Amino acid sequence: MTAPLVSFSGLASGFDYRSLVDAIIEQERLPADRLESRITILSRQQQAIENLRSLLGKFESAASALRDGTAFDTTTSTTSILSGTRALATVVTAPGVQQGEHTLTVTQLARAEKLIGTGVASTADQLGIAGTIGINGLTVDIEANDTLATLRDKINSLNTGSTPSGVVATILSVSSTDHRLVLTSGTTGASGIELSDVTGDVLQQLGLLDGSGDVLDTAVLVQGADAIFAIDGVEMTRSSNVIADAIEGITLTLVAEDEGAVTLFSTGRYADAALNSMKAFVDGYNALVDFLKAQGTPSDGGMPALYNDSMLRTLRRDLPSILLATFGSGDLATAASVGLSLSRDGVLSLDSARFNDAYKNRFDEVRALFTEQRISSNSELFFSSSASSVGSGSWDVEITALATAASIVTSGFDGVYDAGVTPDEVTLTDTRSGRSVTVELLTGMTTSDIVSALGDAASAEGLSIDVSAEGNEIRLTHRSTGSSSGISLSFAGLGDGASEAWSADTSANGTDIAGTIGGHAATGAGNVLVGVGGTPAAGITTRYEGSSLGLVATISLKVGLGAAIERILDGYIETGRTLDVRKTSIADQIDRANSRIYEIDGRLERRRANLIARFVAMESAIARLQQASTGFLNSLQPSNRRDR
Repeated sequence: MTAPLVSFSGLASGFDYRSLVDAIIEQERLPADRLESRITILSRQQQAIENLRSLLGKFESAASALRDGTAFDTTTSTTSILSGTRALATVVTAPGVQQGEHTLTVTQLARAEKLIGTGVASTADQLGIAGTIGINGLTVDIEANDTLATLRDKINSLNTGSTPSGVVATILSVSSTDHRLVLTSGTTGASGIELSDVTGDVLQQLGLLDGSGDVLDTAVLVQGADAIFAIDGVEMTRSSNVIADAIEGITLTLVAEDEGAVTLFSTGRYADAALNSMKAFVDGYNALVDFLKAQGTPSDGGMPALYNDSMLRTLRRDLPSILLATFGSGDLATAASVGLSLSRDGVLSLDSARFNDAYKNRFDEVRALFTEQRISSNSELFFSSSASSVGSGSWDVEITALATAASIVTSGFDGVYDAGVTPDEVTLTDTRSGRSVTVELLTGMTTSDIVSALGDAASAEGLSIDVSAEGNEIRLTHRSTGSSSGISLSFAGLGDGASEAWSADTSANGTDIAGTIGGHAATGAGNVLVGVGGTPAAGITTRYEGSSLGLVATISLKVGLGAAIERILDGYIETGRTLDVRKTSIADQIDRANSRIYEIDGRLERRRANLIARFVAMESAIARLQQASTGFLNSLQPSNRRDR
């Protein structure tokens, strides 16, 4: 019998078994419903953590500017016209430049030389002159069939690559029958353009040089010139109008020459920039606190995603405690002493006038209050960094062994190579980078030849290995120190020559620095010494470039307010730290919940199918019984009896 196209629940029994099955499944799915509710909560937590990360990141950026001092080191400059009609220069200052005032006079601006040749009738006609010309030490061959246009292009081809000539060639068309080659120096200065006819007289024919090889006066459009100027009455010359080496941290760009004109330029700290950095710090803190408050306050809509979260409670405890802490000694050792204050409800505010006064009159103390200061008593030992777990303190650094560089030198080489029957090959490998080169060694090569061949090949392939001659011997030295930096030499063809410099494959590695920090164990890597984990020196990194052993320096660390705040924040937002751990944990919980829901739904689908199949079988049985009952009852009707 074919199954019906449509199934109606309880047609035979009058019992709606499908609704019963739905109710059974719904009841048994309650664990999955609870998991879905849990996923919703976890997803809200994920979003809240991302919002928290964003706020922490903005606050951390503001704290970082205080920690490294950039918030305070911005400088500015002003110019005033003491005489003349315009300022003679623009002024740019570097961070930390000293305050001061200087006068400037400019007698002559630096100029780029510009030369022009005599006219030719057409740029497309062959010039009919040939030779080799030199421009600023580079040469190019000119053929008789070259035109003025191809000559221009050849000259411009010299102004490309890693060693450009610094000269640009153009064509000035005075008229339809008068076209002239123009050469312009790319740099200013009295040195101008160096021209020469190496062979032939091409430049003479073009009207640029005379018979003695000097530039013709008639060829000079602009004479190359050095800048002549005076700062505070001291006369100076430079080849450029950009003067970056006269006063440390100040770059002058000369823009005018005016006899008798005097410009005054003043430099100093930029108080507005420092104040804005402080305001950014305050805004970042308050935005974070607003978020923390909101997450800790229930509303009619329910509990916030991170309500009563221990991570947020820790932040609300630690950040204010730093702002209320004392850093150093004296009367400028707290946030409040420079105008920062916390209200009862946790809002941070800044007294701008108080901060500006401290910044103007006690700059060094203000900077020290906020910054992280790493100090070394020896200029050859650098206090590179410290982990966030390292607090203020001092440590003696003792060096017991210096870092060395890998080095290989031949022994007994007579200075002339004998490869024997066939040429030899040497493969030089920089084991630090993995790069290698292969060089052929031929009979008759001298020490100088081998040094040049190996050195040129190593340089071309980027190997950090120097090759030098020591008498007849050949030395290879790695440019980096440490056990990870090595040299390897492998050969093909050795053994059949009378003088082969090397007798077999060889290799060498450098050694690492060794010593202690604060009397505690430290690990060396090249010339870098790092405190070993689990010791009080853990996380302290130094770099030593000296040659003495023993106690070489005392280093000290002063953690200011900005640095202390940044360290707290980094503990949350750095890769692999608190927020990443929480994010991973929540993602894992969501994945497990989804997997469990999938399992429950799969089981319930099978359960539903089984229940429906059993009810359908029951319906079929009832229908058959009903059909049999109906037939039996019909057979008892008088109209159906044959014996009446």
